Amino acid sequence: MNDSPEDRTAKWLVGDRLACVLHLGDTSLAYQLAEQGHEVVVAGDDVTASRHEDIQYVRSQGERLPFLAGAFDVVIAPELREAPTALAEYARVLRPDGLLSTISQRYDDSIPWMRKLREITGDRGSVAAPVDTFTASGLFHEPETHELGTWEKLDLPGLLRFAEATRHPSVPESALSQVRELFMSHGAQTGFLRLRHETFCVRAKVDKTGMEHEVEPPDTMLLDFR
Repeated sequence: MNDSPEDRTAKWLVGDRLACVLHLGDTSLAYQLAEQGHEVVVAGDDVTASRHEDIQYVRSQGERLPFLAGAFDVVIAPELREAPTALAEYARVLRPDGLLSTISQRYDDSIPWMRKLREITGDRGSVAAPVDTFTASGLFHEPETHELGTWEKLDLPGLLRFAEATRHPSVPESALSQVRELFMSHGAQTGFLRLRHETFCVRAKVDKTGMEHEVEPPDTMLLDFR
């Protein structure tokens, strides 16, 4: 069976080998990687529960990562923090020649139903990470980029999940009640709506030659919810 575009993108982010992956934030990408056989750790200050039996969940605070140096083959930061401390932490926990990867998605707002959905849920305004972020720090080699455009069919439950995931924080959850009406207006005849994704990925190998002294991680309570 052929891989889906999402599966191919996930594989591109980690390279051509099974890897130990630190995924910052709890998203479906982490689940895809675990299902592909990678060892996945999800970390973040919003980690409160275990959501996948094959993933280890660790609560962290701020930009400092509570892991030993050289602990991971890949760090995936869906929302790349460009602060020097954050970039240095990504480099510290990577093994030599490990990858720092990031992914961002845009949605085609020219589609009539999508414009209506944005009126209901607002827009988080996801912006592709600039590729020079990696090299400007002096901690990473020249980055590679990967772009993909694909279509996805959304039934009503899928549309509701998408609306919740992309709802702007300032928009109350009660606004989602209008999404069902939107679906009936635009998707009742076919039973689905078509959504176009534009995915932009960047990855770069860490350059640890200038990291002569790697300090131990800060004292932090690790919470494993498995």
